[in-house]
Amino acid sequence: MKPSDQAGSDALEIPLRRPYRELVLSALFFAACAAVLAHRAVTNDRGLILNGILPFERGGADVFYAALAILSGALCALGLVGAARFAALKEFRILLGPRSVTWPSAHPFRAAREVTVLLDRIEAVEMQPPARPVTLVIREDDRAHSIPLRWLAEGWSAQEVGGAIIARVRAAQADPRAGG
Repeated sequence: MKPSDQAGSDALEIPLRRPYRELVLSALFFAACAAVLAHRAVTNDRGLILNGILPFERGGADVFYAALAILSGALCALGLVGAARFAALKEFRILLGPRSVTWPSAHPFRAAREVTVLLDRIEAVEMQPPARPVTLVIREDDRAHSIPLRWLAEGWSAQEVGGAIIARVRAAQADPRAGG
């Protein structure tokens, strides 16, 4: 365990890195796409043929470019809203308690900003995909939750985090008072 795991404490706190860089870079990319496509929609003077299958006249090409500009603008806004939702979380960490594990939701647009799973409901902890893991998956009785590995702070590997969760699950199973 890491130094943040204090022997007298009931909870283990694993710090996570907020994904601002990815969200802001994606927002900038889609903002640039929206600007280019909006400019193309305004200044277009010819039609468009997609893959030699879908021909558009000049007006249809304008609508196509405008629709893509709107979609790109919406994706830019979603990236910024996601960054703001992650910024609103007071603590960005995995908290392993004696009866549950809590972490920020990987889906920032859902109502619940954090996911809490009781240890006695956890059936498996695995890394997906097995060959080149990008996410830590916690399987509950009826659903699966994920923690992107790019969120892990320096000094914590996926194996250490998974091992810590598994150790807490085993301890909860061994101590019937800690469950539920």
